[in-house]
Amino acid sequence: MIRPKKNNFVSAIYHSEELMNLFKIFHGDPLELAVLLGSYYGLRRSEIVGLKWEAIDFVQKTITIRHTVTQAMVDGKYKMIYKDRPKSKKSLRTLPLLGPFEAILSKLWKLQAENQKLCSSSYCMDYLDYIYVDHMGVLIKPNYITQHFQIVLRKNGLKSVRFHDLRHPYVKHTTKKYNSEKQKT
Repeated sequence: MIRPKKNNFVSAIYHSEELMNLFKIFHGDPLELAVLLGSYYGLRRSEIVGLKWEAIDFVQKTITIRHTVTQAMVDGKYKMIYKDRPKSKKSLRTLPLLGPFEAILSKLWKLQAENQKLCSSSYCMDYLDYIYVDHMGVLIKPNYITQHFQIVLRKNGLKSVRFHDLRHPYVKHTTKKYNSEKQKT
């Protein structure tokens, strides 16, 4: 029996100039935060959606990745799956809270409080501890990130990459370097 040859997947990446263009295009878009977190911190979409306010330490200037939210098809319907652990032990990590992200997150914290006040009883109270919610307090779904990302790329004539590919230039060197430096101290 002859087995079919395995096709090794090669991810596409954006280089610095392409990333800058991507950031401009997503500025003000509901995916702006996801694109920034995926590109700068190498977060997976499940980690972005699972990011909770308790993971942000504004004093120590860190972000700890420890929760995930995924979607799975169960009985013909998509179901949200919430986990208090990341994909693997290596995925449990603490990253530096960079100044620009501290500003973005502080602004987002205030905006969510304003939206909650404005929308009153219409505001969804189920996801108050999560960061990545819409203006009504509803958690952004992981599949929305994938779908909307592709729509915006096509609409703007950008090179086709998977959302997941945004993390690859970052992950290999930066996360390992920061975590090894953090363990030394």
